[in-house]
This record gives sequence, structure tokens and C-alpha cells, in this order.
Amino acid sequence: MTPSESLDFIKAKLPELYAIDFGYPLGDNIVRETNRPKGLPEDFTSKRGANWLASLYLACDGLSLPDVRSGYFLKPLAKVVSYDLSSEPDTIAGEVDVAVLPFGSTGDGSLFVVDCERGRVLLLPPGLMRDGRYNGLEGKVKHIAASVPEFVERLCGDLQAFINDDQQYNYMI
Repeated sequence: MTPSESLDFIKAKLPELYAIDFGYPLGDNIVRETNRPKGLPEDFTSKRGANWLASLYLACDGLSLPDVRSGYFLKPLAKVVSYDLSSEPDTIAGEVDVAVLPFGSTGDGSLFVVDCERGRVLLLPPGLMRDGRYNGLEGKVKHIAASVPEFVERLCGDLQAFINDDQQYNYMI
């Protein structure tokens, strides 16, 4: 599926999510709409690694699923462009440094980042970071998808399994 098709699937599943009685009021579970008739802005496209995220941000302006597991959050495009190196990395430091672009997070503080060279999506749990460099030797970096479209497709699977209360499903987070 393309990111656009995956996001349409997520939007179609939101009424099923809202029908579940959690015993508390649900948050705003949304896929933020986008309107970019002229394409993506240059301040985004000039970012290292943005090419891997282009299909996602042409289809939406991020999403918020606070009630699915610990929560899934994909930042609005403006926040992808202007991330803060004091709290988000641009590099995973390790035996070989990996340049990354943060584009989302989970409710437990882990970050979704795209590998700027290979396009794979990685999950960085909260860990030691300094001057935009995440300590990949100490942190438990988790490879969660080979590409951004695969990541969004896996997000669809996580949502469906959560709605179905599938205890055997292998969630991303």
C-alpha cells in the first residue's frame, strides 16, 4: 500500500477505535489533513533525509493516535523541519554514525526517525543524547521498517490488531 492508501485505511478505522469502551474519555485520534497543491516546501525538501518522508507528508500532515497502545504520533511537517537538537537527534552515534531525521514519537518518549541514507525507520527509546547525537551504543535502537511506506503499513496493522484486541500480534512498539 502507498502511504496515502494506508492513511485512508487508518481514517476508516477510527470510528471502530472510538466505539471501544476504555472506561475513560478518548483523546483526539486523528490523521491531520494536508493541502499542498504546490508540493512540499523547500525548507522540508532541502532537509537531509526528507526524500524518504515525502510520500507521507504529501498524504497527511502527521497523525495522533494517543489511545492506541502507548500512543503513536507523527509530527506535523513544520515540526519535522524545525526539530530541536537538544531533545531530538540528527545522528545515531555508534561504531558507524547514522544520520537521521526525527518525524514522530510514542507515548513513552521513544522517537521514530528515518535513516537519511537508507530510508529505513528506526525506533530510539529514551536514552543518552548530547548535541543532537543519540548514543546508539548504549541505546537499544530498533529497526521497525525497511521504508516509510512499510512503516505506515505496519501502523495500519498495529491499529487493526489493537481494535481487535489481538494479544498475539507483534506490535511495532
